[in-house]
Amino acid sequence: MQISGAGSDNKDFLFIKTEYKIEKVFFKDILYIEGMRDYRNIQTDSKKILTLQTFGELEKNLPKEKFCRVHKSFMVSLEKIEFVERSRIKVKDKLIPISETYKKEFFSSIGYPK
Repeated sequence: MQISGAGSDNKDFLFIKTEYKIEKVFFKDILYIEGMRDYRNIQTDSKKILTLQTFGELEKNLPKEKFCRVHKSFMVSLEKIEFVERSRIKVKDKLIPISETYKKEFFSSIGYPK
């Protein structure tokens, strides 16, 4: 089952299945997404949203110009990045690692040749 708000229709949100409800989440509110075993934690400014949706499903439904996978366990909102230091990204209070696998794509997506 694919639940989405993104894609060719240019919406600014997606629907996330969490527990017993389907929750509307605006792209602008997402700080980062963290993998936690079977779950993905979608971290916003105000709350955590836990879902069983995979990174693959989320990547399909999030706009590539706004979000980037940076590690097997992390995706970040590009507009929420405060700074990049060595192989880490600062988003709010969290330091997020950049793995070798995703490094080239990440630096390309922020327009910085690495």
